[in-house]
Amino acid sequence: MKRLLPLVLFLALGLSAASAQGVEGLWSRTCAVCHGEKAQGARPYPSLQGVGPFFATPEGRRYLVLVALYGKKGEAGLMPGFAQLKNEELAALLNHLRTLLGAKGEPFTPEEVQKGRGLNLTPEGVKRP
Repeated sequence: MKRLLPLVLFLALGLSAASAQGVEGLWSRTCAVCHGEKAQGARPYPSLQGVGPFFATPEGRRYLVLVALYGKKGEAGLMPGFAQLKNEELAALLNHLRTLLGAKGEPFTPEEVQKGRGLNLTPEGVKRP
């Protein structure tokens, strides 16, 4: 048992460090490449500062989930969807964006993301409310 204690502590520390940087790392790999680390935008891709109000309305929240899942066609080009990510990961990304923007609204849940799946939308089919 004494031999296992260091291993258990090492694994626990590693897992907590991974989860602490988990959403930031996911944001960096999937969103920040185009939208910037603080959602400020990176030419030619837009800032996300204007989407803050969407977090507070049911229609806006649904729109954000659909954009995350299916992507969006915009003036700067095509944003890809990230349907390959787990519901928990997409909820975490949306919550991270909400925090970055200081937006009002409840945290997203994996169940809320799940409701947007299976609609077979294209980026052109995702319309702003």
